[in-house]
Amino acid sequence: MTELDRLIPTPRMVEIDRVDLGAAAPRVWDAIRHGDLGRTPLIRALFAIRTLPNRLKGAKGEPSTIRIDDLVSSPEHPGFQVLAEDAPREFAVGAIGKVWQADIPFVHVPNGEAFAAFSDAGFVKVAWAVRVAPRHEHDAHVEFEVRVDATDDDSWQKFRHYFRVIGPGSRFIRHSVLRALARELGAPETRDDQRSLPGDDLLPDAAAELTHSIDIAARPEVIWPWLVQMGCRRAGFYSIDALDNAAELSATEIHPDLQHLAVGDVIPATPEGEDGFEVVRLEAPHLLALGGLHDVDAKRQIAFASKRPERFWHVTWTFILEPLDERSTRLLVRARAAFPPSQRLHVAWIRPVHHLMQTAQLRHLANRVEGRMPREGWREVAAGAGGAAVMTAAALTPFLRGARSHWGLDEKAAARRLPGDDIIAEPRWSWTHGIEIDAPAEDVWPWVAQVGADRAGFYSYQWLENIAGCNLRNAEAIHPAWQVREGDSLLLHPQAPALPIASLVPGRHFVAHARPNASARAQGKPWIEATWLFAVEPLGPRRCRFISRYRMSCSNDLATRLSFGPIFVEPVGFAMDRRMLLGVKERAERAVRAGRALHPVGASPRA
Repeated sequence: MTELDRLIPTPRMVEIDRVDLGAAAPRVWDAIRHGDLGRTPLIRALFAIRTLPNRLKGAKGEPSTIRIDDLVSSPEHPGFQVLAEDAPREFAVGAIGKVWQADIPFVHVPNGEAFAAFSDAGFVKVAWAVRVAPRHEHDAHVEFEVRVDATDDDSWQKFRHYFRVIGPGSRFIRHSVLRALARELGAPETRDDQRSLPGDDLLPDAAAELTHSIDIAARPEVIWPWLVQMGCRRAGFYSIDALDNAAELSATEIHPDLQHLAVGDVIPATPEGEDGFEVVRLEAPHLLALGGLHDVDAKRQIAFASKRPERFWHVTWTFILEPLDERSTRLLVRARAAFPPSQRLHVAWIRPVHHLMQTAQLRHLANRVEGRMPREGWREVAAGAGGAAVMTAAALTPFLRGARSHWGLDEKAAARRLPGDDIIAEPRWSWTHGIEIDAPAEDVWPWVAQVGADRAGFYSYQWLENIAGCNLRNAEAIHPAWQVREGDSLLLHPQAPALPIASLVPGRHFVAHARPNASARAQGKPWIEATWLFAVEPLGPRRCRFISRYRMSCSNDLATRLSFGPIFVEPVGFAMDRRMLLGVKERAERAVRAGRALHPVGASPRA
C-alpha cells in the first residue's frame, strides 16, 4: 500500500508521470525531497502564472526557490503540506480546498489521518506523491502520482470544469520538473533498447529490432491477464482498433474465459483467417514471447521452429514484465525480425507503422491496468445518441406500439404464457421482446443472470443510463459473484428501491417484481405494480432465445396512468430493452468466437 492509498483510497482522478534518472536513488531522493524544484526560470514562471490571481490581490510573490521543505500548513495559513513520508522511498503532499476559486479557501488538517477522514461537503482533496526506487546501482526510477477526490458530486463537477482549463498547465509543470531533473542527473547508464532481453535467443540472427517500454502502477501478476487475453477475435490488442481489431473496441476488463494460453497456440492476428502469433515461450507472470514464421511465396504461416523457406519472415514479439518496486512494473516490448535481403523494402514501411501501433498499445494498456479508462468514450456517446433517436421515433409513432410490443418475436410466440404471468394476471400494458442467439443456453444465462445497476449493468445505452444517474458500467465479461440467487433483488437505479426476485429457475429465468403499496391500494390512493421477466430458452445445442417480458398495472387515476403508462414509458422502454437484447447477443456470440479462436499452426480455428 502506498501513502496515497491511505490518503485518497478511491480517487476520482489519477495522473502518473515517470522518469528514469542516471543517479543513485539516495542522490535522487535528496534532489527532489530537499532540493529546489524550480530549477529553471521557466518552471518558476509557470508557478508564478498559477498564483497570479492571489498576487493581484496583494499576496506575497513567488519565492526564489521551490522546495518541499517550505510546504507548511497551519490554521492561520492553511494550504499544501507534507502529509506522509517513507524516506528515502516516498513522500506525499496534499491540501483540501475549493481550488476552482481565484482566492482558494484551504482547510487545515493536522495530519494524514485527518486528511483521509475529512468529508465536509463543498471541497476537493488533492494529493500528490513522489516515489524513488533504485533500478540498478547507479540508476533510479521516479514516479510522480496525482490523485483528486471530492466530498460531493457538485464539488467534483466544479473541479472538472476548473481542471479543463488548468490541467494542461499542471501537466506541463510536472513534465518540466522531471525533464529538469533528467538534465541535471543524466540518463540511465543502461538503456532498455541497448541491453539484452529475455527472448532474444529465440531469434539470434535478427536483422531488425525495435524496443518500447512503459511503466505501469501495478504488479506483474495484475498486468499479466491483460497480455494473456490479447488477440483479434479475443480481447483485441489495445492499440488502434480500427487497424488491428476490425474496429471493435478492445477489452476494458479482464475476461476469465480468455486466460488459458499455452505454448503452440496461435493468437489470431486478423478478424478472419488462420495466421497469427504463435506462443513460443510463456513464463507467467513475467514473459510472453510470440512469434511467427511466414512463407512469403506460399503466403502461409508455418511452425516457428520449422526450416525457413527461401523467402520468409521470421519474427518474435516479446513482452517482459520487470518489477520496479512493490507496486510498479516496467513492461518492455521487443519486436525482432529475420528476413532475406529481398524483404528490406518491406521493413522500411513496417517500422514506422509498428512504432505507431506499439506506442498506442502500451499507452492504452497502462490506462486499463491503472483504471484510467473513461467510463464513456465516443462509441458510448454515439450509441446513446442513436438510442435517443430510436426513443424519439417510437414516441412519434404510437400507432406502431403494437408491433413494437413483440419485437423479435411473432405474435403467437409473444402471446404464450410465461413465468411470472400469474403475478399480474391482467396487466394494463406490457411488452414481450425476444432475440435468437447463436450460443448454447448455458453460455447465455450467465450474461442474463448478472444484470443490474449494481452489477453488470443492462448492456444497453450506458451513456443515456448514466445521464439519468444510474452510475453503471456495462460488463463485457461474466462475473460469477454477480449471478442472481434466491433472495436477491434487481436494482434499476441507485435512487430507486430494488425489485425483489419473485421467481428464479437458475439457467432458465428469473422474475423481478415491483410490489404495489398495499396500504395505498386499500385506501384508494395511487399505486403501481410491475414484473420483469428475463428468460433463456434453448433452441438446440448451440442456439437459444433470450426473452424480456414487462407487465405493468396501476391505479386508475390520470396522473399515475400518464406517468407509468405506455405514452411516455414505452418509447424509452422499447429502445433500452431492444438494445439490452442485442447487447447480450453480441457478448455471448463474441465469447463463443473467442473460445474457438486459438488453434495450433496450420489448423483451422476450433469448431
